Parts: sequence; C-alpha cells; structure tokens
Amino acid sequence: MERIERFIRYLADHQLLEAIPISDWRTKRAIYEEPIKYVLESESSPLVNNGDWLINSGTTMFLEKDVYIPEKWRKQQFGLNFLVGAKGRPTHHEGLVSIDGLPYQGIDRNRNYVPFNDKARGKEKINIKIELFNPVPQAVDELNHQNEPAEYDPPSLYLINGCLELPNPAIKSLLTTVTCYFETAKLLPEDDLIRGKIFEALNEVQYQVLFEKPESLRESLRIKEIEEKLIKHLAHLPGSIPGQMLMVGQSHIDLAWLWPMKEAVRKCSRTFSTMSTLLDENPNFTYAQSQPQAYAFVKEYYPDIYQRVKKHISDGRWEIVGGMWVEPDLNIPSGESLVRQLLYGMKFYKDEFGQQPRIEWLPDTFGYCASLPQLLKKAGLEYFMTTKMNWNDTNPFPYDLFHWEGIDGTRILSYLNHGLNEYTHPKEIDNHWRSYKQKQLYPKQMLLYGHGDGGGGVTQEMIDYINRSTSLPGLPAVVNSTAHEFFDGIQQEDPNLPTWVGDMYLELHRGTYTTHARNKKWNRKAEVLFREAEFWSTMAAYFANVGTAPSLEKGWKSLLLNQFHDIIPGSSIPEVYEKSEADYKEIFTAGEHVKNNALVVLEKQINTLGEGTPFLLFNSLSWARSETVRIIGGFELAGKKALNKDGDFLPSDIRQLKNGQLELSIYVSDIPQLGYKTIWLKDYDNPSIKVNEEVGSRWETEYYLVEWNEKGEMLRLYDKKAQREVLAPCALANQFQLFHDRPIVWDAWDIDPKFNDQPADSIVLLGKDIQKGETQDSIRFKWQLSNSIIEQEMILYHHSSRIDFHTKVNWQEQHKLLKVAFPVDILCQKATYEIPFGSVERANHTNTSWERAQFEVCGHRFADLSEAGYGVSLLNDCKYGYDVKHNTLRLSLLRASKWPDPTADLGNHEFTYSLLPHEGDWREAEVVKRGYELNHPIVCVNASSHSGNLPNSHSFIDLKSKHAILDTLKPSEDGKGIILRMYESSGGREEVQVTFVKSVFSADETNLLEEKQDAVPVQKNKLSSYLKPFEVKTILVTF
Repeated sequence: MERIERFIRYLADHQLLEAIPISDWRTKRAIYEEPIKYVLESESSPLVNNGDWLINSGTTMFLEKDVYIPEKWRKQQFGLNFLVGAKGRPTHHEGLVSIDGLPYQGIDRNRNYVPFNDKARGKEKINIKIELFNPVPQAVDELNHQNEPAEYDPPSLYLINGCLELPNPAIKSLLTTVTCYFETAKLLPEDDLIRGKIFEALNEVQYQVLFEKPESLRESLRIKEIEEKLIKHLAHLPGSIPGQMLMVGQSHIDLAWLWPMKEAVRKCSRTFSTMSTLLDENPNFTYAQSQPQAYAFVKEYYPDIYQRVKKHISDGRWEIVGGMWVEPDLNIPSGESLVRQLLYGMKFYKDEFGQQPRIEWLPDTFGYCASLPQLLKKAGLEYFMTTKMNWNDTNPFPYDLFHWEGIDGTRILSYLNHGLNEYTHPKEIDNHWRSYKQKQLYPKQMLLYGHGDGGGGVTQEMIDYINRSTSLPGLPAVVNSTAHEFFDGIQQEDPNLPTWVGDMYLELHRGTYTTHARNKKWNRKAEVLFREAEFWSTMAAYFANVGTAPSLEKGWKSLLLNQFHDIIPGSSIPEVYEKSEADYKEIFTAGEHVKNNALVVLEKQINTLGEGTPFLLFNSLSWARSETVRIIGGFELAGKKALNKDGDFLPSDIRQLKNGQLELSIYVSDIPQLGYKTIWLKDYDNPSIKVNEEVGSRWETEYYLVEWNEKGEMLRLYDKKAQREVLAPCALANQFQLFHDRPIVWDAWDIDPKFNDQPADSIVLLGKDIQKGETQDSIRFKWQLSNSIIEQEMILYHHSSRIDFHTKVNWQEQHKLLKVAFPVDILCQKATYEIPFGSVERANHTNTSWERAQFEVCGHRFADLSEAGYGVSLLNDCKYGYDVKHNTLRLSLLRASKWPDPTADLGNHEFTYSLLPHEGDWREAEVVKRGYELNHPIVCVNASSHSGNLPNSHSFIDLKSKHAILDTLKPSEDGKGIILRMYESSGGREEVQVTFVKSVFSADETNLLEEKQDAVPVQKNKLSSYLKPFEVKTILVTF
C-alpha cells in the first residue's frame, strides 16, 4: 500500500507539462458596499507579482492582465492557476474570473485552476480580470470555540502563484484511475481476493511508469496505453454489486449566514458561472440548483451569467429544484408565508424558464411542520428532499425513502439524503450506500455532491471520479442522473415504502425557536400587517368599488427572503440582522401604506353621522368579536367616553402611558366579522385618568381570584365561572425561570439539554401596583433578574377570561435562557400546539427517548393542555419555543447566545403572552380564534363625521362556520378576481357557506398557484364549500 501511495504522490507531482508565470497584474482595492457597488481605495494600486501582498480582510481587489498565449499551446488544453493564501495556510477567499470581459468561473479554497474553453484557447491574447475577496474573520465564542481556528481566517492575503499552466492530461487521467481503484481496494476486506488483484495491477502500472525517465511522462500516447491496459485488465474482475448510485451535482447556497446577504449575491455569481463552465466542458455532467431568489440575484446583477444558465436549463442538464422562493425555516413562518414562498417561487420558474420543478428541495432546514405535505402537493410539487433529519442528536430517523403524511392525510414521496456537500470518491459512495436503509425496497439511491453552504458547487475532480466509478468492485453502479429521474423511477416502480406521520421534528437546533427574538417578532408583525393590508385593500377595491388593490409582491419577497433558514432562526452574523432590520422597516412602511390608504377609502364610504367624534373599528377576522379595543392619542382623549349607535355609554378607561400619550380602553361588543363598527367619543361628566394604587397579595375580578407570593409569582388562580383551581397544588405560576444555557456545539442554534439542572439567579421584586377600571384591572410588576430588568402588566379583563401579560425586558445576559412557567391542574397525556394551518399533539410526558428528545418544541400562537370539560392555553404574540411536560406550560422568552452574533438579543424587548383557562377542550373553547384575536387587534380609525353609502356597522363577507378560518383575502395574481384562502382548524369536517354583499359571477377552487381546479357551486351572492380535517382550500371568486 505504501508503495502505491508513493506512486500516487509521484503522479500528482508530474501533472504539469509547462507553466508560465504571470507578472505585473494591474490592481485596484475596494470596499464592497452592495451588489455591483464598490468604493475604491484609490484609482490604481501597485502592480503585483507572485509572492506579493494583495489585501487585508474585508477588502476586495480587482486584478487584470492581458496574457499572450504561446502558439504551441493554442490547440491544447491549458488554463489559469491562481493560488492565494497566507504563509501556506488555507483561507476563505473567493473570486470571480472573467475572460475577455465576460464572467467565466469562480475561484475559492476548493478550486484555484481555471480551464479555458475552446474559444479562449484559440486566441493569441486574452484579457483576464479577477474580482478577489478576503472575508472578515468571524468572532469565536469563548465558550466552545465554535468557529474555525483563527489561522483559517488570516488578516492578509498573498498571491502564492499566478500562472498559465499546460497540464499533462494523460498523467492526470492516469492519476484519477489509479487513485480511484486504490481507494476502492482499501474498502474491501484485507483477505479479499479482489483487493489483492487490484493492488497487484496497480503495482504493475507503477513499475511501468515509475522507473522511466521523467521526460517519458510527456509521451501521452504511451501513458494512455498504460491506463487503458489497466482498465481493461481490471474489467475482468467482478464488478459492482446490485444497486445504483445516481449522482446529482448541486451547491447549497446560504443566502446569509457567516456572510451578509450582499456577499451571497457574489457567491451566486461564482457558483453559477463555474457550473455553467463545467456543463460546457462535460457532456454527461448534470447539476441541480434551488432557490428562485438566487436566480433572481444573478438575473439582476450578472445578466451574462444568467443567459448561460438559461441555455443549460433549456438543454436539460441544469435542473431547477425547490419550489419555494428561498429555502426557508419551516418552524417560524405562518401558513400564508409558506404559500407565498411556493406561489412566488413557482411563478418565477415558469415565467423565466417555461417550466416548474416537481421536487421541494429543503436540505438544511431545522425541522419540517406537519402541514407541509398538503401545501407542497397543492403547489404542484410531487416529491420532497431533505438531509437534515440525519442530524438528530438522540434518535436516528428511521427512514431514508418514505411517504410523509401530513395532518390532513396528504402524502408526499420523500427522500432523506445522507449528508450534503459530498465528494464522489469511492469512500463516500460506499458510506452513502451502507447508510441507505431502504435499499432492499428500492435498490437505487441518489448522492448529492458538490461544495456548498457558501456555494462553490462541483469540481472537475468530482466529475472525473464519477467517470471512473461506473462499475467498481464492491460498490453500486455509479451513473450520472437528475433528481427528477431518481424520484420518477421510484414513483413508477411504486415500492411498498414506509410512512412517517406528522411532524418531522429535528432533535437539534431547538434554540432557533427563540434566538434573535426581535427578528422573529418583526416577522410575526409583518405577516399580520400584510394580511390586514391585503384584506382591506381588497375590500376597498371590490366591495367599495374603488380602484384596484395594490400589489405587495415586492414586500412579500423581502419578507420571504428574511425567512431564510439562517436568518429568522437567529443563526447569522450581526451584519445580517442589521440588513434584516432595514428590510423590515421597508416592509412595515409598504404594508402600512397599503392598509392605511385602503382604510381611508373605506372610511369615506361609511355613514359616520352620530353624536360625537366617530371612530371606526375594523375586524379582519371571520367571526364577530366582543373585546376591549384601545385608542392611543393625545390629551384630546381626556374626558371622553365612548357611545354606541343607540347613544349608550360603553365601559371605558383612560390612562396615561409612559411616553405621555393617553390610552382609551373601550369594551365593544359584536364587532362584525370581516367588516367594521362605528363608535363615537363624547365628553363625559366624570372623566378620570387612572392612577396607580397599592395592591396586596390578592385580587379578585368577575372571572378570577388571584394570589401572589412576596416575589410577585402567582400562588393561586381560581376560576370563579368554572368553580375550580387553575394551578397545580403548591405550584408557582407566571414564574420566570432563568437557566444557564451552554450548548455543546451550536451556540445560537441549540439549547443545552441539561439546562433544567442549571438554574441561574432567582427573581427579585422591585415594585407592584394596580390600575383599576371598568374594562380591566392592570397589576404592574417590576423585577430584577440577574443583570436584567423585567416590567410587566398583568391585565385582568372584566369582559374576557383571557389574562394578558404585557412584558418589557431589558436583557443583559450571556449564555442564559429565560422561560415563564404555568403548572396547571390538568390531567392529560398530550398537549396541543398550533402550527401553520393547523395543530399537532405532542406528549405531555417523557416515557420514551423520542418524547424526552422533544424537551423544546415549536408552536405558533398557542399551546394547550385540556382534559374532558376543561383546559388551559398559553398564547403569545411573537414567541415560538414551547416546553410542555408533566402538566406545566412553559414558554421560552429569550436566549443569550454569543456565536455567531456576540450581541444577539441584548437590549430591550416587548411582547405579550396570555393565559386562557377555558371550559371544554381547545376545540370547544375555540382557542384558535383566541390566538388570532391576540395577534390581530381591532384596527381603530379616527374618522370624520359624514354621510355615506355604507352603514355604520357592516360585514363585507359573511362566513358561516365554527372552525373554518378565512386566513387570506387578496387580489388574484391575474387581477381578475379575489382569492379566499380558508382552512379547517379543529381536525373535523365542516360545510362552509360564504355570503358576499354583491353577486358572484363565478367561483373556482384553485391550487396554491391560483390555477383553476374545480368549480364551486354558486347561488347569486353565496357559495359553499366542504372542508375536511385541516384542509387548506383556495377559492377564486369573480364578480
């Protein structure tokens, strides 16, 4: 073996026939500000040569040189070797090489050789330009040094070797063949006869080559003859084992992570140009690329590269995969956000390339919600591919090839690829095949190869190995293929595959439900805002007969981009979140503009005449609401009370906020669904701004009796309506629990599984008082917790059983986790959690390793524990990490990770969580609706007094249903009608009737891409539709 290894090193050292150093590169140094925008440090820089310093970290250099090609080279294969580094240490540099003004190929630490194509090879002179970037080193977490050692990110970059190279293709080919067979033989048992035969043949080859004079290595025909004899000799050995390995090139491109989004734009240009060049040079090579946003980046900033890509897609060897706009997180985004990911992603593919993928491609997302199969199928996607479930830290995921069944019963053919960013050496093929669990059911497997995360993609060496690996002893037959061919073959053969039902919960990265809480809050608020904006602009356009509803597509695409699986989970560097914050400001501006303009239009149509100043209360939810609404203003609110249309005063309270503004709280009943109600403010004889009063350890309202201990934690919560205790005996509730949180590997991603054993400081009560009122009693607390301050307003309503905890935290912790706990007196085996367009049940105990591994799970607006006849829900307005075990509801509020963002979550936070004790289980109590109400407060508009053609209280649409939720109302993409998207929220079956204020011309059920499927029965202004459990239904209505 050692002799063969030495022979391989010898061949590697003799791959070049000739090299010509390139000297005197013209250079410019610049700072990259945003795509195609640079600030030059100077108009020109000194000429550089091999060995010279180039740039420091964070700097871009442009190098240029006109190179003359020796005449004897012009009909041969040659290229550019551009090797940079720092005193022999590897770097993270990246660059884009352009030939004669056109982007040609990327260079990075995995590739420094650029082979020229026939067009370039035939020229006397070519112009070479290189855009070279040296990234800024990322912070290293002192806790566990999760980043690579500092020497991998040197501050300075040097030109090690820049030259034209004329390779020896015969030696290179022989090297690949010898190495491939040698690695194959090493995989076989030591006493295997075939192993011995391969070693014997390789030793014979080295005797033929090694003892010749070096000059004889230039005799290409002789070297080719030696290689051909070797291949012919080894072909007589028993070949591959039964089975096939289908090889598909790919590159996973994180659109932000340890680099900012602007750098991802350049990464796309490098990867796309490199893959195009490889496709030009290798007729059997196939490549798959996901993410329409990545294509959009290249289209906008690198049109020449984009045209090359379009040609390869048209030819069929560049495969588009993944129907979503980006590869998003699948825990945090709402159901409608996932729909828009699919709608805009698939639309882009069809518009740009005239085709759409049938595979959803989500290799690196941190778990997959159980409603996803239905959404994928309804967007025209037939297959699903991931790799991440192999990262489980406790229980190996049992299947590689399976059907995944969602909460509504939809199944999608799914494949769990082993690893990502794979190589094509025999060892990787062997490992891949050995790990394949379903090979007996379907003896074909797909291997995705190519460098990724930061892009880069496939190398020529990877392709060369595939070409040598078609029939190697002990390995499955290796063939170039496409991902669609792989899945289509399974579909056609239809093997009896196993089925996985429900969540694909990743037993890892549980901290991503909580890290970078502000970013998650902005996402939730933006989703709510865009829903409201589309609702009211559609109402204005179609039911108030004013104009056309404006499109929010640009804003939606920005929101979808920020749902990328390394942005919204909280696992990126600080610069990513600076950009994200700026994006959200633009998103909120756009959404508020559309919403406010629509409300102004509607306000002008409404008869607001009445006694006092009119206020319109808009309700976008599909049920009537009775609740406390809030009007914020200046001192013009002082001394005001609210009246209804009958002139009756409504219960109301006024108080002064810390910013000096006044808040008027008014209880209003029966605000119509999908419509509005008018109230009027009028001077009142006995106005009073609420003042703070002392409060003891006990308080009582119509709904509850509450007791606290000396720390302000709840000792007792008695439900007077149900006549029962809510809290578990001898337990403390609304208890802030602070833990040390030191993950083993991934700081921002993970929660230390032993956090429960590591409590940190306990809370200290600094103050407590109360404001009593007609609508609510507000008990205000202030605590010190370690280095942080918590201020909270506990709101006990007089007309609702919901208890709100409006909370402000100045968070100044490191490696800590903050939870709030509610131990409740409920006996049940499972908890219910809201997920996009539905809910799932998870164990309320830790009997098995699967249940113990779910010590932190994702939920949206609520989690619930219910027994027969009674239950308790914990709601929130922007949190996602739940922990419900042994009848204790816990919500993760904040984390304090230090890598990759050392400032993550430091500073001020504001959020609300709510406790909702209820009679009946979560279905009977309509907890889904209560979660919507918390997140969609009534919109209050200060109107002028005038007549109008719309009454002072009105529903534009009437939806009759107990559990169906009208989640989306928007203009159709073609502008010819409106889209209603509803879903069944309880897991039951229900007929839904929808009544409009105007006659319906037609109604059609569509898929999520708004393509018509089946006609919906219509009678004048009514339509009806039947919903199955957790079914999502989209209906196109024209008038």
